[in-house]
Amino acid sequence: MKPETGRLISGPTGQPMIVRIDGDASRGAYSVIEYSHAAGALGPPAHVHHHHEEAFYVIDGELTLLAGSESIVLGPGQTAVVPRGIVHQPSNTSDNPVRFIFISSPPMDEFFIALSKLVADTNGTPPTTELTELGERYDSIFVDVAASSSVRLNNEGG
Repeated sequence: MKPETGRLISGPTGQPMIVRIDGDASRGAYSVIEYSHAAGALGPPAHVHHHHEEAFYVIDGELTLLAGSESIVLGPGQTAVVPRGIVHQPSNTSDNPVRFIFISSPPMDEFFIALSKLVADTNGTPPTTELTELGERYDSIFVDVAASSSVRLNNEGG
């Protein structure tokens, strides 16, 4: 075992994402990812995982987390768990950036690497069909994206 700093990728909304612990390192148990959203960022589209749990821990700023019909705001040092089967959407409704850690079990780092490539290849606006197929492959089912032909993901700051 050796100390690692993580793998830097471009997050789906354009901000840096650091995979601190990937699925290989945890032997398929979980992944730990550091991420941020700019002030006013919408975050990813609402989505649901049928085979994953996610936990969020805020480092700096405030993270708004819609989970089911409940919306909560997490500040520094606060955590929340989104159980499998709950539609959720992390975003930043504040005037300041937010930096947070999320843990996914089982790991989702491969999904974010594939999503980062898709977003880069489509200039931040992947076709709905490609986004839907990628999400289904990695148990990240986006809700309410089928109404348009593409989805703008690179939405930081607005």
